[in-house]
Amino acid sequence: MKKVIHIITGLGSGGAENMLYKLVKYSNRSLYHHEVISLVSEGVMEKRIKAEGITVHSINLSKKNLFRSLLKVREICKNFDIINTWLYHADFFGFIVAKILLSNKKLIWNIRHSNLDKHANKSLTLKIMKMNSLLSRYVNCITFNSNEALLNHVKVGYAEEKSLVIPNGFELDKFKFNQEDRMKVRKGLSLHENDKVFITVGRWHVQKDYHTLMKALHELKLKKVEFKFLMVGTNLENSNKELVALITKYNLINDVFLLGRRNDIPALLSAADVYVSSSIGESFSNAIGEAMASELHCVVTDVGDSKMMIGETGKIVNPRDHFNMALELMYFINRPEIERNRDARERVIERYEVQSVVNRLDGNFSKI
Repeated sequence: MKKVIHIITGLGSGGAENMLYKLVKYSNRSLYHHEVISLVSEGVMEKRIKAEGITVHSINLSKKNLFRSLLKVREICKNFDIINTWLYHADFFGFIVAKILLSNKKLIWNIRHSNLDKHANKSLTLKIMKMNSLLSRYVNCITFNSNEALLNHVKVGYAEEKSLVIPNGFELDKFKFNQEDRMKVRKGLSLHENDKVFITVGRWHVQKDYHTLMKALHELKLKKVEFKFLMVGTNLENSNKELVALITKYNLINDVFLLGRRNDIPALLSAADVYVSSSIGESFSNAIGEAMASELHCVVTDVGDSKMMIGETGKIVNPRDHFNMALELMYFINRPEIERNRDARERVIERYEVQSVVNRLDGNFSKI
């Protein structure tokens, strides 16, 4: 049995954390033993991972305890066959542990980021990314979750010969259309069955480009059409003064529902008709895949691998193009009824079913 230790920056509700959870949940336990190290404080995904019987070590890393943390992680990792790290900071931290403190332990990096533009990233993040590019030739393998992410990182110096693409996988038994959930959620939000309901799921972040989204919705308001828009995710709530000001500016107070972070995402997707992503930066979007699995029509920007994901089952617009985003949304508003998008779910079944994706990740461990 191979022993794999995962190092991740934290265990919040992001895409990397979600995919790590699915990996340890669906991995072949007779062949692989998994444990997880979280470098910072506890997060919502930690409970889910522990519920699968996986040990989680929380390090609470800080500037003051950096050296002690490195030694503590070295002690944990020394009896494992592979160190598998997630996101730039953990990649760099894991490199020190695997290649320096443990004398060339096998190391895999997981990169799940595509947009490297300096205006869409923190300067420290880009500095660590660039430093990692110089170290990448000494890593045993680098897995990217999108072709766009691989291409952009190779351009800045990452070792292409060490790299491969394995997309995200989706739990089809969890994300599926449910008529009862649809009726329950709509009733709870005082939505009528004939309301045209759009939804987006994500956190408040510059790369989500909610400014463009609000402009697109304002275009719909100018046409005096009726719609409702659900915004779900961390800091997408009434306490976010900048977001509320944006909604107020575009006269959308009565049309936009700020739901914040929720635990009933599958039910909310069933309640909606169309999924919208206005991002200027995605690698391989979990939210889009979950929407497709829930039989939603998708209107998304052409970033990362989003266009490849939805194929002919949805609508693509250029980033920051609020006018064409509004036109694509009008297409659905003008339809007398928005039927479920079964072609989208079939595409996820064929290409991105979670067990088949985890089998590929497991297979990569066996090769290292």
